[in-house]
Amino acid sequence: MIAIPAAGSLCPIEKGPLFTVSDAILYSGNAFSVADGKGRFVLPLEMRKLVVQASAGANKLCLSIHLDNGCATGFGLSHKQFLFDEVEELERLAREAGRDFNGDLERENRLGMIEDVNFDDGGRFFLHPDIKDEAGITDAVFFYGVGRYFQIWKPERLVESSDRPALIRNKVKRWIEARAAGATK
Repeated sequence: MIAIPAAGSLCPIEKGPLFTVSDAILYSGNAFSVADGKGRFVLPLEMRKLVVQASAGANKLCLSIHLDNGCATGFGLSHKQFLFDEVEELERLAREAGRDFNGDLERENRLGMIEDVNFDDGGRFFLHPDIKDEAGITDAVFFYGVGRYFQIWKPERLVESSDRPALIRNKVKRWIEARAAGATK
């Protein structure tokens, strides 16, 4: 922000940021996790920090299923509120346009499958059994940050997904091969 002095007065010029960052939490990056002896996965550190920030300082992770990709999704509590608010906005727009819109059904689709789980300070959490089964996850996962949420994939399923970028599919394929050869857990 630049302050322009009024005519005939002297004041310093204030300088501030040239851009602002929105309040949205945006996840990026990727990592693998292999279940420990108790069946827990570890949320990657940078994603964990963002989940805590998005959950008002709590170690609370929201998990769901991606309806189109066949993977699980993860995010903090603020994204759950975003999903609710988004449906409210869609209802408003439909009303203004005179279109039918079933807000209750849309809330069911967006919010009804979300499971809130706690994680410890080391990032260890249990993937809800229904979500684990639906995503085909067994003993290993691939975390993939894609913006307002991150995806949690069964590695083999991601490799088979031709819609994913080749760079990511190839990275996961190399990890699977290294794991099969005993080079990694």
